[in-house]
Amino acid sequence: MLANWGNIAYVCTVFPACYFMDIKGLRISLLLCNVLLTLGSGLRCITSDPHWATWMMNIGAVLNGIAGTVPFAGPALLASIWFPPNQRATATAVASAFNYFGVGMAFIIGPQLVSSPIYSSGNGTTSQHSSLTQISHLLGDVTTSPSKNMSELTNFKDLQSDIMHLMYYECAASGILLLASVIYFPSKPPTPPSITASIQRVEYKKALLDIAKNRYLWMLALAYGIPAGVYGVWGAVIDIILGPLHIDQTDVGWIGFYTIIAGCLSSLLIARFSDLFMRHMKVFVVSMYVIAGGAFVWVTLLCLKVIPYTSVQIYAACILGGMFLNGTIPLFYELCSETAYPVSEGVVGGFITLLNNLFGIMFLLALLIPGIGKSWMNYSLLGSVGIGLIFLILFPERYTRTDIDIKVEVTDDNIKTSITEHTNVYENGDMLKA
Repeated sequence: MLANWGNIAYVCTVFPACYFMDIKGLRISLLLCNVLLTLGSGLRCITSDPHWATWMMNIGAVLNGIAGTVPFAGPALLASIWFPPNQRATATAVASAFNYFGVGMAFIIGPQLVSSPIYSSGNGTTSQHSSLTQISHLLGDVTTSPSKNMSELTNFKDLQSDIMHLMYYECAASGILLLASVIYFPSKPPTPPSITASIQRVEYKKALLDIAKNRYLWMLALAYGIPAGVYGVWGAVIDIILGPLHIDQTDVGWIGFYTIIAGCLSSLLIARFSDLFMRHMKVFVVSMYVIAGGAFVWVTLLCLKVIPYTSVQIYAACILGGMFLNGTIPLFYELCSETAYPVSEGVVGGFITLLNNLFGIMFLLALLIPGIGKSWMNYSLLGSVGIGLIFLILFPERYTRTDIDIKVEVTDDNIKTSITEHTNVYENGDMLKA
C-alpha cells in the first residue's frame, strides 16, 4: 500500500487539480504541487523511529500523489499554450519524458545509496537479499523457506542510516525544484503561438460531460491507460518478477534505469517524427505497441524458462518493451487532445492519467491476495498491451485542433489574413472569425 497511496491520492485529486489549472493557470498550480512535493519529502526526514516513520512515509506518499497531478496531467496543456502545431508533440514529449526520467533515476539512486539487506541464518551463515525477496514468500511463489534463509537482519542500523540519507537528498531536490519554479515559471507567453491557444475552451463542467459522452476519446484513453497503468506498476515490482532468474538488486536497478531512459529517448524521437509528418500519429503508436508486445512475450518466455536465460536477453527484452511502450505516451497526450477538442488539454491529460492510475491501483491491490504467485504479472502486462492494440485499431484518427491551426495563412507583409471559419467551437455555436 505504501507504493499505492500515490496512485490513490492522484485519482482522488486530479480533476480538482485540472479545474484549478483552468481557473488559476499553470504557474500557481505548479507552485502548489511543488510545495506539496517538498512538504511530503520533508515529512519523511523528521524521524527514523519505526512507529512515527511509518506514518510520515505514508503521509508523504499521499502528498506526493497529489503533487503529481499537474506534472503528469499538464504536459499537453503546456505544449498547447507555448508551442505552435508543428512543435506540440515534441514539447509534450519533453515535459512527460522528465517525469519518467525521474523514475529511471530512482532505479539507480536507490541501490547505490541503500545497501542490500543481509540476513543471518540459524547456522551462522549470512546471505544477501533484495528487500522485495521477502514479498515473494507472501506471494506463495518460492522454493525456499524464509525461516532458514532470513531469520535475522544483521545490518539494520546501516540500512536505517542509508535510507534516511536518501530521504535527505530527495527532500533537497524537491526544495531546489520549488525554488526554481518560484523564481521563474510564467503561466503563458506574451503572444499565443496558435489560433487554438487563443480560443477560450468549454466550461469545466461541460468539458467533463463532453469527455463522458465522447466514445472515441474513451477508446483512445483506454488504449493508453490500461497498458501504461499496468506497465507502470509492473516496473515497480520487477525485482519480484525476475526473481526466478536470480538477478540481484543492482542488475534489476540497471535494467529499470536503461528501460526508462530508452523510453524517454524514444518518446522524444518519435514525437519529433510525428511533428514532421503531421496527422500520422496512429501509425506510429500501433507500430510501437506491436514491438512492445513482442518484447514482453520475450520477457515472459524467459521468466518461464521456456527460452534459456541469458543476462543479455533479459536486458534487451525489458529495454525494448519499455522503450516502445513508454515512447507512445506523448503521442497519446496529443491524440487525446485532438479528439477531445475544444476541451482543455489539462482536463484531457487529467482524464487519461486518471485511468492510468486506476489500472495501476488494481494491479497493486492484487498483490495483497495471499498465495497469488508471480506469473500472472507478465500475463497481465501482455493482455493489457493486446487490449490497447485492439482499441487503437478500432479508433478513427481525427485532428480537429490541428485542422483549425493549419488553415491559418498569413502573408509575409502581414497585409492579408485568411482564416477558415469553424462552427461549434463555442458552446453557443458562435463562429470563429478573424
